[in-house]
Amino acid sequence: MRRRAFTVILLSVLLAGPAPAVAADPLTILTENYPPLNYVDGEKLKGAAVEIVRAIKKRLKLPGKILVRPWARAYHLLKTKPDTALFSTTRSAARDPQFKWVGPLAEKKIGMFVAAASGIKLANLDGARPYTIGVQLAGVGMEELKSKGFQHLDPASSAVANLKKLLAGRIDMWYASNATVGGNTKKLGIGVDAVKLVLTTATTFMYIAFNKDTPDAVINRWQKALDGLYAEGAVKAIFAKYKLSYLYAKPR
Repeated sequence: MRRRAFTVILLSVLLAGPAPAVAADPLTILTENYPPLNYVDGEKLKGAAVEIVRAIKKRLKLPGKILVRPWARAYHLLKTKPDTALFSTTRSAARDPQFKWVGPLAEKKIGMFVAAASGIKLANLDGARPYTIGVQLAGVGMEELKSKGFQHLDPASSAVANLKKLLAGRIDMWYASNATVGGNTKKLGIGVDAVKLVLTTATTFMYIAFNKDTPDAVINRWQKALDGLYAEGAVKAIFAKYKLSYLYAKPR
């Protein structure tokens, strides 16, 4: 009886054919609500950077969704969890050795923004020291200003929170980029002229950051796919579609 049962099981296995190969776990791709490059509209994730990353994933035939997380949480996962990537991430000298990079995705101008009616003027960055400055919690701006010894920083978990505080007079200025300001004034339904740039401090580039333990072969495949999209004009077309040509970064 046992022999007959074993024979039946064996025949079932043989008829079923070989077991399908188990796919390797895909990368966990994270982003945040950071208009206009990546943002949630209703229940849909949109933005120029989102379309570029989706185009890369499609070209590489990669499964899985892009997950939206608060920046501080996503950044912690990027640093601590293997097989994790995060965009749009500012590439800086301090961050460069901590991660591996694919890009650029976008170019942006960084500086101090004030409410249009504030009357504040700055000749240089040191002139901002007495003021209360809004920054993004765990963002590159917060890291930079802390490293320069700024004391009056007021972190917020989202850019729109900083914009609201600036317009309400709860902070004196906001250290941000033209991309962040443009995206969030639009989100609040106000004109971009509600705030003004009083000091430009840098031009920076946004990338896809990968956990430092990501194999170089993975990074090379992603970069090659992005380079192909640039060469075909697809990246420029995506920025034109979103009316964000001023954020287009020339390929490396």
